[in-house]
Amino acid sequence: MDFSSFIQTYFIDPMWERTGYNPVNTVVYAAIALGALYVIYRWFERRNVSVDRAFWAGALAFVLWGSSLRVLTDSVDAGTMAKTLGLAQAGIAGWFGGITQAAYPFILSSRILDYGPLTVTPGIYVLTAALFLGFIALGWKMKQPYLAAGAGVVGAALNFLLLLPMMKNWGYALVPVVLMLIVGAIAYYGMKWKDRKHLLPIMGQALDGAATWVAIDFFGPASGQNYFEQHVLSRAIGEGTPLGFGLFFLLKVSFAAVAVWAIRKEDMDERIKSLVLLVITIIGFAPGLRDLLRMLCGT
Repeated sequence: MDFSSFIQTYFIDPMWERTGYNPVNTVVYAAIALGALYVIYRWFERRNVSVDRAFWAGALAFVLWGSSLRVLTDSVDAGTMAKTLGLAQAGIAGWFGGITQAAYPFILSSRILDYGPLTVTPGIYVLTAALFLGFIALGWKMKQPYLAAGAGVVGAALNFLLLLPMMKNWGYALVPVVLMLIVGAIAYYGMKWKDRKHLLPIMGQALDGAATWVAIDFFGPASGQNYFEQHVLSRAIGEGTPLGFGLFFLLKVSFAAVAVWAIRKEDMDERIKSLVLLVITIIGFAPGLRDLLRMLCGT
């Protein structure tokens, strides 16, 4: 197999065929992510950039922006946006009809959110990270540490305004939120992890595991949606035992708890501690929010 065929088989085809990850691209993406994390850390170290509360706020705001933008692409790809527009044009979309008829025709005709390299994995993550770091750098120069947080919140709010007319499956969507809050309460009151740097990683991983569990084992069969786990190892865990993706949820929470406990005890630079904990938080909340919003909108 030559190099172009290798790229086509393991990277391009899985994206266009919606088949998820495979062992090859999983390893490559993980290596790239670790390399990028190291480069970012070294840059922060040289510039004396603090991974502080403002940095965390900006990162989480852009996670919300990126995840909600990804669901807008899902809604275009699945036809949910077009169906909602049809209901609005028929006069049965309620007070959301104005939002729908004003924005949806432009999105659908311009194709700006069509399934493509910048709107799906890994492009959407690269785009989100680049914008976030750009706003962090700009805020640093302007002496406005919460600039990235503000930009992310505004962008996410616009995305949610567009998603609002499609939101309907509230019962299913609330279950992962409740499970996340229960795990958070156990960590806060039971384990006394009251610092947001210790609490948010376990809550993010809990949301991801719970949303995957509910979407694949309950919402998918009930709604006729063909949801599946894209990651190789996660899919093997969820499909290989009678517990289904409930086991995946438990393992995600356990992994986060052990990781946070170990990092808290480790004698290392506080900047890298905070950065690693933030990464664990992001890789939980980013897919978890996307899965939650997909269920809510039925995409």
